[in-house]
Amino acid sequence: MRQGWKVGELAAVLRESGAAVRVVAAEAEGKTTVVLPLDELRRGAARSGDVADLWMHLVPESLDVTDAAEVEPPEPVRLGNFAATLRERGSSTTAAESAQVVVTQKGNLSLSFGATTRRKFEVIVRERQGADAVPVLEVETHCGDRPATDVRVVAIPRESENRYVFDGDLVDLPDVARADRGRFVQSASVALDLEGLADRLDARDELLDLYVEVGDADGHVQKVRIKADPGDREFAWGPVRHRGDVLQFVPHTTFRGKNRSLRVERMDESVHREILRWSRLARWLPLVRPFLGIWLIGELPYKAQDNGYHLFRWLREHHPRRRAFYVIDREAPDLERLDGLGNVVLRNSPEHVRVSFLASRLVSTHHAEYLLPSRDPRVIAGVRGVRVFLRHGVSGTKNMVANYGRFASGFFTDRFHVSSDRERSVAIEEFGYRPAQVRVTGLPRFDRLLAPQEHPPSGLLVIPTWREWLTHRDSFSASEYRDRWQAFLSHPWLAESLSDGLRVTFILHPNMRHFADMFDAPGVQMLRQGETDVQTLLRDHAALVTDYSSVGFDFALQHRPVVYFQFDQERFFGPQGSLLDIEQDLPGQIVQDVDGLVDEVKRIMDAGYTVKPEHARRAESMVRYHDRRNCERVAASVQSAGGPAVQWWRLQDRRGASEQPAHDST
Repeated sequence: MRQGWKVGELAAVLRESGAAVRVVAAEAEGKTTVVLPLDELRRGAARSGDVADLWMHLVPESLDVTDAAEVEPPEPVRLGNFAATLRERGSSTTAAESAQVVVTQKGNLSLSFGATTRRKFEVIVRERQGADAVPVLEVETHCGDRPATDVRVVAIPRESENRYVFDGDLVDLPDVARADRGRFVQSASVALDLEGLADRLDARDELLDLYVEVGDADGHVQKVRIKADPGDREFAWGPVRHRGDVLQFVPHTTFRGKNRSLRVERMDESVHREILRWSRLARWLPLVRPFLGIWLIGELPYKAQDNGYHLFRWLREHHPRRRAFYVIDREAPDLERLDGLGNVVLRNSPEHVRVSFLASRLVSTHHAEYLLPSRDPRVIAGVRGVRVFLRHGVSGTKNMVANYGRFASGFFTDRFHVSSDRERSVAIEEFGYRPAQVRVTGLPRFDRLLAPQEHPPSGLLVIPTWREWLTHRDSFSASEYRDRWQAFLSHPWLAESLSDGLRVTFILHPNMRHFADMFDAPGVQMLRQGETDVQTLLRDHAALVTDYSSVGFDFALQHRPVVYFQFDQERFFGPQGSLLDIEQDLPGQIVQDVDGLVDEVKRIMDAGYTVKPEHARRAESMVRYHDRRNCERVAASVQSAGGPAVQWWRLQDRRGASEQPAHDST
C-alpha cells in the first residue's frame, strides 16, 4: 500500500458493458474487507464471459472509511501485484452463473463471469537424475485462472505415429503461489521409464520430440514443447539392455527452437563395450593419431552419393595407400555403391568405434557427429580428430548461420569449404570463421556432375527442401507445404503432359523422406532420398523445380533451367532472412502460386529447355572453378587442415561460445 493511505472503496468495472459497482470497504481488527455484490455485477455484464477489473480507491489513513464518499480520491490503483497473494482454488467451471477470480497477465486480479478465453499454462521443466540413474523431469505449472488436473510427459517420434506417455502426480505449491501474484502453481515429478520405453519403441523411431501435456477440469489439454536448459544433463540416458541390444537416449537440442529431443541409439553389447574401452583410452590417443593418418569420411548414415562419397572414391582410385575410411549403415541402399573400393566401415560396428577414436580427420558433409558410433557428449569429447566440413551444397537461399556458424549450438568445425569468393566472404563475415579456416575448393561432386553426358537429359525433376516446423505426420498432412506441392503434382495440365510422355520425378528432402506416401500423384515417379542417387537425377533431367534447395545451383551449373516455387517466403526465411538477394541472385525464375509454376514450366518446355542469359550468368558466378579438379583441391585442404593452430582455435572458440547471446526460441 502507499504510505499514509488506505482502501476507502473498491470499484468493479465491467470491460464489455462499462458498468461499474463501487463498494465501501469495512475495517475490523486491522483488516480491510470488501464484499462484492456478484448478482448486481452479473446483471450488468454485457455477455457471458464479461470480465470485471478491480480498482482500489484510496483515502488518507486518518479518515474514517464511512466518510470516504465525501473525499475526492486520488487516481485509482489496480488490485493486485502484491508481495503475497493468498487465494483459494474456487470453481474452475465455465457455467454461465459462475464468477471466478483470475490473475491477469500483468498480475492484477479480475472477476470473470461465465466462459472466458483461457490463458495458457506457463510450464517450466527441469531435468535431474533419479534413483538408479532414471531421468526425472520436474514439471512446474503456473496459471492465473485455473489449476491443472493432470500432467504428463509425451515422447513423439518423427518416424512413426506413436505416442509414449509418462504420467506425473500433481502437487500444489501454495507458498510459491502466494509469491507468484496468486496464480495457481503446481509441480509434478515425471520419471521416464527407459526400459518400458525401449519395450514399446517402433524399430523406425530414431528421434523423439519431448512435450508436456497439461489438462484441466473442463477437459482442455495444452501441449507444450520442452525447451532445453543450460542445466540439463549433458550425457546419454541409459544404457538399457533390450532383446540382446543396448539402447541409449541422447538428449538433442534443436538448432533454432532450442527444443529438447532424444536420439535413439541402438547397438550390440560388444559395440557398447568398445565405446567404454576407447573412451577410457581417449586421453592417450593424441600421441598416436598423427602417426596413423586415418581419415573417416561420410555423409548422412544411410547415404553414399554426396560430396563425402565422391571424395572417398577419388581417394581410393588416386591415393589407395591413404588410410581413408567411409562409414555407412549396413542396411543403407547406397552400400552397394561402395563395392570394390575397400576401407568401408559399417556403422555401429567394433571397427567403427576403433576408427572413430583413432581418426586424425573427420570429414563430413553434415555435422561430424553423424560419423560417430554415438552422440553421447562423453564420446564426442574423446574423438578429437580435426573436423573438416565439406558442405552438402553451395550456400543457398536460407541464412544457415544458426546451423553452421562458428558458434552454432551443437556444431563446430576446424576447416570450412566453399565454392566461390562470395561464399568465402560470407563464411568469414557472417558465419564468423577465421580466414585461415575457409578454403575455396569447390564441391567434390562437381567432378561427376560436370562430366560429359552419356545421353541427352529429359523430363522434369521436382526436389523441394524441408521445413523445420513440419516434423510429424499430423502437422505435415494438414500443412500448406503438402497442399501446394500436391496441387502441382495433380494439376490437370501435368496429368495431360504425363499421358503425352513427359517424365516427372519427385523426391523429398531426407528430413521429410518418411512423408513420401502422403502424396498422391499418378504417373509421377515418387522417390525418397537414399533410394536413388540425386546427382544421377540432376544429370538425367532437362528441367528442375525446387523451392529454396541448393540443388538449384548444381542444376544451373549444367546450363539447364530452374524454377523456384516459393509460396511461403516469409515463414521460411523468418527473421534471419537470406544471405542472397533472392530476386537478383537465384539462377532461375521465382513463382509463388501453382498456376504461375505451371505457366513457367510450360514456357521452359516450349523454349526447348533453354536458359535465360541472366540466369546463366548467375549460375557461373556461384563457383570459382569450372574444371573437374574439385576432389584434388579438397583432398589437399583436408591434408593441411591439422597443426598446432587447431587446438588454440578450439580453446578460443570454447571461451567465445560461452560469451555468445542465446538464440531466440521459435
